Amino acid sequence: MVLAKPVVDLNHRGDIYVRLTPARRHTGGFKPRCTPPIEGSRWWFYNWCEDCFYDDRDGLIYPRAPHSIYVLKEGGISTLCKRECEEFDYLIYSPCKYVFGGRWLYWSPVGPPVRAPGAGSLTGAELPVVRSPSRYLRVGPWIAWHRVLGILDDGKWVVIGDDGLYEAVFTPTAKDPLGEFGEVGYVKVTGPYTGDVDDVRSPCGAPKLVACSAEGLAVAQALLRYLGRALAERGVASVDLFVPSSWSCWRPFVIPELVEVDIPNGAVLNWPLEDPCPHVLRMMGRDPLGLLTDYTCYECWVV
Repeated sequence: MVLAKPVVDLNHRGDIYVRLTPARRHTGGFKPRCTPPIEGSRWWFYNWCEDCFYDDRDGLIYPRAPHSIYVLKEGGISTLCKRECEEFDYLIYSPCKYVFGGRWLYWSPVGPPVRAPGAGSLTGAELPVVRSPSRYLRVGPWIAWHRVLGILDDGKWVVIGDDGLYEAVFTPTAKDPLGEFGEVGYVKVTGPYTGDVDDVRSPCGAPKLVACSAEGLAVAQALLRYLGRALAERGVASVDLFVPSSWSCWRPFVIPELVEVDIPNGAVLNWPLEDPCPHVLRMMGRDPLGLLTDYTCYECWVV
């Protein structure tokens, strides 16, 4: 395994693209990259070509829309193409720079750092951190999975406010924050985060990884309802033959395939008190679904 540096190049038609040039052998660990929520949700996936999810043989019928980003929430699913979605092909290098910096920086990580400091509305706030046995960790009124962008090398949290990013310090109030339920601590927001968004370590598997929980099941049901409507609009009479009316899980699963993976449920539910990355990285070699990518590669797992 080697470290590589991105280089901007031109092809014979004059199109700009990024290629990776090996630099030196890598013997250390991995730093999880920054993965942002889109429209407030980390449950999203990218359809990178027109026919990737349109296959009548296997019943995977999504709306025929090239370069679409599907955003899932507990109440439903939306198709996002408000920006030039085809540019997202190049943004897999840094989706955080795209979301927080705008499409003019889509050749990242080549280029300047991207900063999105908050305007001050959360500075000084103390947000309770609440842990539940079967729900996602809460930070104040929010699901931590969506509102905590990630962790810095010094252990500080980076929280997504309505007006930008903030640094926060977690202080436990329970002797064992991962062994107790209820309010296990609080985060004190110290001020706007002025660093590069790619210095923030987000959870492995985001955005495709969903915990088997009340919120996760609601997301799965929203996806099934969406697929059922798509089939019905195409004249399929017996929708239940293709889309189950209900779905249950025992372990975390990935979207849109709704396939369970061998990862402890608590590692996802308790982000960021528990780090899911070691579990995800250990199973990376036997994962046929491309869990660590930011888009779903249909051809990666269909045999």
